[in-house]
Amino acid sequence: MIRLAKLLSQKVLFDKYGKKFIVEKLEMFDGVHCEWAYLESHPGVVIVALDTDKNLILVRQFRYTFNDYTYENPAGGIELNEESLSAAKRELFEETGYKSENLISLGTFYDLPNEVKHSAQVFLAHDCQYFSPPAFDADIEKYYDITVEKHPFSEIINSLGTPSCLIKSAEQTAVIFLAHRYLATHDLL
Repeated sequence: MIRLAKLLSQKVLFDKYGKKFIVEKLEMFDGVHCEWAYLESHPGVVIVALDTDKNLILVRQFRYTFNDYTYENPAGGIELNEESLSAAKRELFEETGYKSENLISLGTFYDLPNEVKHSAQVFLAHDCQYFSPPAFDADIEKYYDITVEKHPFSEIINSLGTPSCLIKSAEQTAVIFLAHRYLATHDLL
């Protein structure tokens, strides 16, 4: 059982941009030695943002890793000594130019726990108001190909899991379902 493994050594192969790539040598309960590799990053926030007309506010951006565009909810890291609610408000504004005072925590979740040591607190932001163009927060983001798009929430929720759906990420799909469940149980749809 891996929970009984003894850590023999840990090597950080990469430590930059709030991300670490770590390889650990473990001794299993039966004496066998093995390696375990994973990515570690700071906790973050994901925001399912809706405007007053129930449009889902999405960030469309080119992701180098996939050599393709993705549609994502606004998201980002929680800075040192920052509260998650403050981080959610900041990331929503930085990535979309929208603000909301109506943010509701939907819980904290792990991303790919077999490969990544990262957690994200999910927020629902409703009645979002547009204030200004996005204000990117990092030097690298000036090179990103990012646009903000609005799509009717009902169309997105009904298309999830179909070939025509804009959302291709399991994490993004899950947080949209969480938001839908909250909205439905509170008669906010």
